[in-house]
Amino acid sequence: MTSDASVVEFEAFVRVIRRWLRREAYDICGDWHEADDLVQVALWNVYQRWDRLERRAELGAYARRAMVRSFLTERRRSRWQREVPLSVAADAVQAMDSHTSVDDRSILLPALRRLGSRQRTVVTLRFFRDLSVEQTARALGCAPGTVTSQTVRALETLRHHLQNRPPPHAACTACGHVYSATPSRHYRGGTCR
Repeated sequence: MTSDASVVEFEAFVRVIRRWLRREAYDICGDWHEADDLVQVALWNVYQRWDRLERRAELGAYARRAMVRSFLTERRRSRWQREVPLSVAADAVQAMDSHTSVDDRSILLPALRRLGSRQRTVVTLRFFRDLSVEQTARALGCAPGTVTSQTVRALETLRHHLQNRPPPHAACTACGHVYSATPSRHYRGGTCR
């Protein structure tokens, strides 16, 4: 980038696109810190090519494609050395909120994390971002048939994980108290607390 006008134009683009791109990245990877890294890589890629990019109306799609490709490349590169942290310590489980959207999210996000990176990206773009098969194929740089097959496999995997999971809530047989997956905290020594 050589001219001051280009720098100002790029900075304006970043101010407009950063928040949206960060949310897109989070939907794909499920981690805000990794989402920030993906956004930085995508914006760096756009910055390096800024003077050569002519279709300014499509810069958002270009930035998203750069972010998705960065995500997939990183997952392929470090798959064997990647550590997957638990979202909550086993002894810190609390009763879930009664709001359905929170319940749905807490059920769906762990199931999404069990998908491969390509399948998770396809599901996110198709169902969370409501893109068509063709739009998703363009964003990922693959054939529409690949998107369709990845979607079918991802949905089968999600159905399997969601059907075979333990219920999030259970009730005490003595008093009817609803507790999370750790009944021993409520019921000890034959009496309810």
